Amino acid sequence: GFLIADFTGQRAGVYFEAGFARGLGRIVIWTCKESDKDNIHFDTDHFAHIFWKDEEDLKKQLIDRIEATVK
Repeated sequence: GFLIADFTGQRAGVYFEAGFARGLGRIVIWTCKESDKDNIHFDTDHFAHIFWKDEEDLKKQLIDRIEATVK
């Protein structure tokens, strides 16, 4: 019951998929590479994104977020 959506590169499809998942009542974990965080669209910038530096950082933060929010 959850979706990990990475907004690095601002692909339009990821916005659609995250919105669809929210519409279905799923938990969405919002992520974006730190170097691209200033480009997050205003429609989603108020969500608690995980901003990551490299793959190891993303992995650690995802584990922490999943353990904290997904049951």
